[in-house]
Amino acid sequence: MKYILYLALLVSAHVFATPVNTPVNNSIAFYYSAPMPLAEMTFYSRVVVQPELVTEHELNWFKKRNIAVYAYLSVGESFNKSESSLSVNPNWNSHIADLTSTHWQQHMQDSAATLKARGFSGLFLDTLDSYQLLDDKHSKSDQQDGLVAIIKNLSGTFNKQLILNRGFELLPKLKGLANDLVAEGLFSHYNPTDNSYKLTTENDQAWLSAQLKTAQNLGFKVQVIDYAQPDNRLAMAQKIKQAGFTPWVTDGHLQTWGTSTISPVPRRILIPYNSNVKPLIYTTVHLKLATMIEYLGYIPDYIDMAKRDLPLVDPSLHAGIISWTSSDAFYTPTLTNWLEANLGVVPELILGELPQSTKLLLSLGIESLNTLPEGPYKQDSFAPWLKGESTTPPPIVKPYLLKLATDATPLITIKSSDDTIVVQAAKTKYGAVVVAPWLIDTFPMEGSKWVIDPRTLLTQAMGLPPILVPDTTTESGRRMLTLHIDGDGFTSVAHYEGKPYSAEVIRDEIIKRYKLPLTSSVIQADIEEGGIHSKQSAKLEGIARSIFNLPYVEVASHTYSHPYFWTALSGRKKIDEDDTDYGFHLDVPGYNTISLKKEITDSIKYIDEKLTPKNKKTVMILWSGDATPGPKALELARDAGVLNVNGGNTDVNADNPSLTHISPIGRPERDLLYQIYAPILNENVYTNLWHGPYYGFRRLTETFEITEKPYRLKPYTIYYHFYSGEVLAGLDALKHNIDYVLARPNTPVHLSHYAKVAKDFYFSALAKNNNNEWLFSSKYIRTLRIPTDFDVPNIAQSEGVSGVTEKGDYIHIINNIARLSFDHSQNSKKPYLASANVVINNWQVNGPVSFKAWVPASLDLMNARSCEFVSNLGEHFKGVTRANVTHFNLPKGQFYGYLNCNGVAR
Repeated sequence: MKYILYLALLVSAHVFATPVNTPVNNSIAFYYSAPMPLAEMTFYSRVVVQPELVTEHELNWFKKRNIAVYAYLSVGESFNKSESSLSVNPNWNSHIADLTSTHWQQHMQDSAATLKARGFSGLFLDTLDSYQLLDDKHSKSDQQDGLVAIIKNLSGTFNKQLILNRGFELLPKLKGLANDLVAEGLFSHYNPTDNSYKLTTENDQAWLSAQLKTAQNLGFKVQVIDYAQPDNRLAMAQKIKQAGFTPWVTDGHLQTWGTSTISPVPRRILIPYNSNVKPLIYTTVHLKLATMIEYLGYIPDYIDMAKRDLPLVDPSLHAGIISWTSSDAFYTPTLTNWLEANLGVVPELILGELPQSTKLLLSLGIESLNTLPEGPYKQDSFAPWLKGESTTPPPIVKPYLLKLATDATPLITIKSSDDTIVVQAAKTKYGAVVVAPWLIDTFPMEGSKWVIDPRTLLTQAMGLPPILVPDTTTESGRRMLTLHIDGDGFTSVAHYEGKPYSAEVIRDEIIKRYKLPLTSSVIQADIEEGGIHSKQSAKLEGIARSIFNLPYVEVASHTYSHPYFWTALSGRKKIDEDDTDYGFHLDVPGYNTISLKKEITDSIKYIDEKLTPKNKKTVMILWSGDATPGPKALELARDAGVLNVNGGNTDVNADNPSLTHISPIGRPERDLLYQIYAPILNENVYTNLWHGPYYGFRRLTETFEITEKPYRLKPYTIYYHFYSGEVLAGLDALKHNIDYVLARPNTPVHLSHYAKVAKDFYFSALAKNNNNEWLFSSKYIRTLRIPTDFDVPNIAQSEGVSGVTEKGDYIHIINNIARLSFDHSQNSKKPYLASANVVINNWQVNGPVSFKAWVPASLDLMNARSCEFVSNLGEHFKGVTRANVTHFNLPKGQFYGYLNCNGVAR
């Protein structure tokens, strides 16, 4: 009994705690540009920003991640001349302020109050030494007294959460008013007049180092900001650390992402587009190529040129640029100049139509032919590694007439009627170019196919290096399984004895039978009193309650009236109601004009008030119809506190197993809004829009297989409607698909779990330290996929890692920040997790373990012959060992306990 009590106390002390975002170093990150590199910032507990460049939504995001945001505040000068201005700082052409001025002191206090109200955690106080540039007419001691008074007031407003930039002469007076001090230029300095970086002298280094050590002795935490080119930053950061100070090394304007004791791994691919010409959701680069970009671990960073300027390209954040258009009018002078300016900064990939830029095209390996050879044309050469799915070349009607430039490698060439070689694709050290029609070909009966291989296009032609991949398909080493139901057909009468509603059939034959985690939704107007089936409302709402009451069911809304054309609601496309088959939404009495609030906010409120048990709330909205919500709809969903899923076009089958039919994870909208696509589409597209054959949904297993090999691109997703219960063939197809998955390794999770993981793909980050170890930061992603170029990590030498699969392809992450060592100089037989069908919440060998098992738990451990799981009730679960794998079976449910690998729990 004492043992059980001890174990229960031990487990409760550890297991019930939610993992928090623990930074890997103490550096404060500085960034004076926009938008914020939010993912990369998660490695830090504090960041300093220009307050006018950070949005309300970014501030809220920081708050949810427990990252303190400090606002830059210039105390000693301003770029705006005012009644408090005394002189001009010639280095920055700014106005030095009179620190004794009541006007200036009030201005500082008002600025601080405004920043506090916006949600900033503290202030970074700059230009504290500017008063020293004043002439002798102005009393130095008076200015110092004024400065101390200002800082004292600011300290009160922000409870001492101040970071001082220098101010060495006043530090004894400022002790206790601020916690941190920063100084620039220990080993290098930036000259703004000629935009140059220079090393400091040994005398300057000795003087500044002495000042910083004095500050440390006074109790200040000291950080040094130095300046260097990206390739030199990590070495300089180490030099600062060796000198005894916390480092941050960046550019002179602090507008690129810097380096501390870790260096960022760039993952963002800049993709310009113009929403005035074509919305992102209809662009080929998003619909077709983004899937492979994400599979390789990179983030498509779409730049809408209609709404924002093209950004400063930062090689610390950006891994490349891709431009794909079918219209040469896309290339404005601004875009062309931007592409030219960034040649050699990051690799560039130009696809489809070409810009009118000789410099750009020459750099990427092509130039126009002086003579124009006539057709017919035929394929001449095609780099074998670049060949895609299509077995025949595309029709060559009006090709670009190009020749190879100097120092370029041809990738695709054709021959004219007079045997002139015409280049269609080439690569150089700057990137690559592939012209139409050598990208995607469309066949009348089969659909579209890749002419080239999108993976090698990105890796070998463009030159993206292999990186560890934040994975959204796999949990605990096994392919995720999600199930969700759209509310359509809830009220349909099934073709069975007794004429039950389809919702009753699905409830009894699928939901209750399998007891798997499921997301179920309803359409409010379909079942509510006063709605489409008002007379049957009491029974229909009772059926909905009986489903939502089940412990493995989570609750979602499928809107109020099931809008069919969200693309029209968002203003992307005009649709005439006369051109539709069913109007714009279900035929709801008295409801003629769609209200987004009613569809989203009010439908969620209805479900929560009328249908859900006390311990549940609606957690998701499942988009209806064409499932292409605009930013306002996505915003309302976020404001309601729910996740969103549906849309996308993943319906690939054996008739045309092409990657062109597999959608990316999701798409961004303004203000950090994301639509997460359904991983795989529903039975509607497998059954000819539910016109039959009704057994067509059995072909979902073909989709499972195609999205597993050669690339696992999607989790197992069984997405359907209640109308699948109308007929036996539909019901049997559902059972067939579920049984197929259950016969294979999988980890069942709720759709909301997947949605969090999927969205966090865009907010996860990679970095490396000076030991060449990898670091990974993510709030929800718990799997990293290992590229074939990589070795497996050394689990014993890593942190925040519970294990790796037996094949060495997936790493299991247990903390929000993990450190991965690939150094195997020290071998270890430490037990670790190979795979499991559960979501691990906590994992520690000879320590607390907790997980949720929706089905009987199955766990495979390596080096675990002597291990056993012990529950907090004292139950012991021993494993069966075959070779080096020990298999454990535990009951389903929530497990809180201990993994004992020493024979005695301690």
